[in-house]
Amino acid sequence: MRKLILVLLMNGSLLALAQSNLITSIIEGGRTLVDLVRVFKTPKVNMVQIPATKHTTASGVDSCYSKGLADITYKNTSGKTMEVSLYKRNGALYAATSLTLRIGNNSQESLFEISSGIYKYKTEYEDADDKKVIYREGEMQITPCDKLVKEIKKE
Repeated sequence: MRKLILVLLMNGSLLALAQSNLITSIIEGGRTLVDLVRVFKTPKVNMVQIPATKHTTASGVDSCYSKGLADITYKNTSGKTMEVSLYKRNGALYAATSLTLRIGNNSQESLFEISSGIYKYKTEYEDADDKKVIYREGEMQITPCDKLVKEIKKE
């Protein structure tokens, strides 16, 4: 009888330890589940970290940086009236409409708040026969908050 009671007490204490571990693991599992729900419920805006750059301020981010805007100025010192056309690249194609500036001799023109991206530029002038001659063309990358100044010089 004494051995039977001793076996029952030992068996009961083992069950109590096993239940204690079971309850602890259930509580830990519940905490993990709650943490996962919090991660998935937080707005994605809060999860994105803005890199610290020269454009960040105490109040947040510069508006040109967050909107992806830039400025570009063309100065013409070539002695001819120039026409500059900018075509924004969308994937492998270029936009059908262009941003065009007509710049007189010894003057400058600016485009403010244009969206950042890759642009194809074409600089042309009219010769004596009123034919357009391409002076220069190519591509350029415009990044947010750029204040580009391009100078058109004599050849």
